[in-house]
Amino acid sequence: MLSQAKLSRREVFRLTGSVAGAATLAAVAPMAGSVRFARAAAQATDEVALGQEPRFVYVGTYTRGAPGGWSAVASVNPPEGVTVFSVGAGMGDLKLIQTVPSDNPSFVAMHPSEQFLYVLNEIADYEGQEMGSLEAYAIDDETGQLTLINRVAVGSIPAQLVVSPGGDYLAVATYVGGTYELFPIADDGSLGEASGVAQQEGTGPHERQDASHAHAVAFDPSGTYVAGADLGTDWVKVFEYADGELVEVSAAMVAAGSGPRHVAFHPNGNILYVINELTATITAFAFDPASGALGDPLQTIATVPQNFPAHKSTAEILVHPSGKFLYGSNRKFEDHPLADSIVAYSIDEAGMLRLIGYTTHGISFPRGFSIDPSGHWLYAMGQKGDSIVQFYIDPNSGMLNPTGFSTTAMVPVSMAFKA
Repeated sequence: MLSQAKLSRREVFRLTGSVAGAATLAAVAPMAGSVRFARAAAQATDEVALGQEPRFVYVGTYTRGAPGGWSAVASVNPPEGVTVFSVGAGMGDLKLIQTVPSDNPSFVAMHPSEQFLYVLNEIADYEGQEMGSLEAYAIDDETGQLTLINRVAVGSIPAQLVVSPGGDYLAVATYVGGTYELFPIADDGSLGEASGVAQQEGTGPHERQDASHAHAVAFDPSGTYVAGADLGTDWVKVFEYADGELVEVSAAMVAAGSGPRHVAFHPNGNILYVINELTATITAFAFDPASGALGDPLQTIATVPQNFPAHKSTAEILVHPSGKFLYGSNRKFEDHPLADSIVAYSIDEAGMLRLIGYTTHGISFPRGFSIDPSGHWLYAMGQKGDSIVQFYIDPNSGMLNPTGFSTTAMVPVSMAFKA
């Protein structure tokens, strides 16, 4: 933890005031003490924060072969698996309560019921085959601890997973396998074998686009469709899932060589945002929630300034629950003040993005970041910094303000919350 003094939830929200220059349009400087943070956080009400904040947090990690590298500490003592934290009275004050051995469990996803957690094993040698795997866990409601239910095979090097809004299916994108796959979820939380597989083919002009590399999946807010991004072919596709099958209903391309990595729907269901890893851009597509049709690109905006080095690399993209803001992450491959950063945008009524600014405080190679269910806090995961750094999200401006909470976590990649 940082040495900065901490305030409890009730102490924070008892104070009043407004954000006073806490964030800038450049890299955000550390907050000058807990009272200054309290003024920033005072815009959230005590009742909402206490009622909606999670009790437990589940963190995925790399236990071997972290793409892009990891810290010197992790190279000597690599993580063991999924870590479970309780959320203390200090909001970002996370306390480790369990470590579950798991093989390269990079991405995790919570079931809508919050009774089950799903984990992908980002591997290519499951049971001696060129396959990855998925794990299903039961969650103890009182302690938050995990118990393995079952494990099933998936395509090679799974990259991301997501649970359908109805909790009946799990969708996965496989990077080396070049597939989008669908897995039924039983009432007891267990995973069945893949019921639908959509194999992708093709290449792109970039050296990393030698084959299909399906990298992301996301269900639309209605739960009718699932979108996928293929970094290897520049295609973004939408599938309908019925009776366990994946049926393609529409497709659109980003600019050649962009490498679409992750996708996020606007809460109103009318816009699909795609973050492009190879060109450090975000593309917004119109989306028809009635038919699943993707329209022409509405906007493409950079995640880095014009003077940025040639080697760029983005990672995560999330829309704030309010639909007012969007955040993306940049990962450092060449030196630049904003090489490791979270970039923030406002979203207008038409869904267009406008730059708010960049946040760099305490961030080291942010492969992933998460927004808690209340929408008050953003947690940036430093793959090379072995840390989870918490920020307060200003509800009016969308700016990120460091709270002073930083939790040690080895090679963190993703998070899931349980209330």
